[in-house]
Amino acid sequence: MKQTTEQTFQTHDLYLSAALKLRGFKLLDLKQDGNGRGVFVFQDQPDRQRFVKSYFSGELTGSLKGFANSWADLKGFISEMERK
Repeated sequence: MKQTTEQTFQTHDLYLSAALKLRGFKLLDLKQDGNGRGVFVFQDQPDRQRFVKSYFSGELTGSLKGFANSWADLKGFISEMERK
């Protein structure tokens, strides 16, 4: 049996997660950490580090409408997780 390990990137940051989702990073899971906080798990990509740096430096550009939609989707996932 061949076993593959998928590289992932995890973050608690809802806004960063919305930007990642908007840029096409695949959301694999939303789970709770030991403190009950949501953790977004994304399929990692080779350019993720550069992308995250651009996000935090304020150099990242894109559609504000798309960002707002991604944020709302992720916020909905969090609400669903909290109801369980």
